[in-house]
Amino acid sequence: MKTSRSLLLIFVLVAAGSTFLSLRSRRSLLTEIVFEGKTKPPEAGPLCPWREPEADLKAFFPKATRYQIETRILSGLRTELGQRLGRSLTGDENALSLYRVFEGDARVGTVMTRRVKGDYGAIELVLATNPAGQVCGMRLQRLREPESIANALTNPGWQHSFMGLTCESAWQVGDDITDVPTEAQTSARAVVEGARSVLILLAAADQSQSQSMVAKQHH
Repeated sequence: MKTSRSLLLIFVLVAAGSTFLSLRSRRSLLTEIVFEGKTKPPEAGPLCPWREPEADLKAFFPKATRYQIETRILSGLRTELGQRLGRSLTGDENALSLYRVFEGDARVGTVMTRRVKGDYGAIELVLATNPAGQVCGMRLQRLREPESIANALTNPGWQHSFMGLTCESAWQVGDDITDVPTEAQTSARAVVEGARSVLILLAAADQSQSQSMVAKQHH
């Protein structure tokens, strides 16, 4: 009789332990899934590096003697920028990396980089502006498009149509931007929108800095 009770007790304990481990495993799995969902990164890609600064400086600012990096936090301008961009800011637009270019002590321009999504993968854009905020140079430092599309996007005539544009320009392919073949239009619009976006971000960052300096002087 004692043996039967002992066996029954052992069976109950084993069953209870098995149930506990099963529930714990389910809770652990549930916790992992929920945690992954809550911490999933935004769709925006990582910050785009400036891969060939020396070559780009020679092309965009031949007399430049140096450059320095500025990081401008734009999270406080989300509402204003959302209105100007016509969309919400992406995760990588809360902070803007600016490469300020100098000739001696005089700042002669700014270089910015941007990664956009082409039809066949990421396209990396390098954009240079003069102190007035006008485009004075552009280059695609990396792209994965097939030859026909790549040829259209790297065509000197197409890239030259960016020159002189500002954040206030229309930025329309076929209007102030030279048109491209049909197969290249989606990727071309992505590049154009990327260039327009960084110019708007730059203008907002510079305007915010000027307002802050004026406010400090008044105090």
